[in-house]
Amino acid sequence: MKKFLKLPLKVLALPFIFAFALAAVLVKAVNNLSSYVMGPLILFILGCGIYSAIQQMWRSVAILAVLEVFFLAVMFFAVVIESTLDGMKESLLSFIHS
Repeated sequence: MKKFLKLPLKVLALPFIFAFALAAVLVKAVNNLSSYVMGPLILFILGCGIYSAIQQMWRSVAILAVLEVFFLAVMFFAVVIESTLDGMKESLLSFIHS
């Protein structure tokens, strides 16, 4: 009897599973593509920061350090969003299989 009560909810969960899967794939693709751009940019900023530290331009070092942390945080939170979407999709799939 419980299975028949859950059936409408399981049917309603299918579009959400599709939406979460599609969003996860899009976020993963964007994250992978942006890594090809942001990776060299992060290395360039690090090199500029090292050069600025050697030249004792401390204001530039601080600005570059903030930029470095910002780009690393953007990449980190993109992965967090991707894993959250995957987790939501997996939890809905486990609900459907229950």
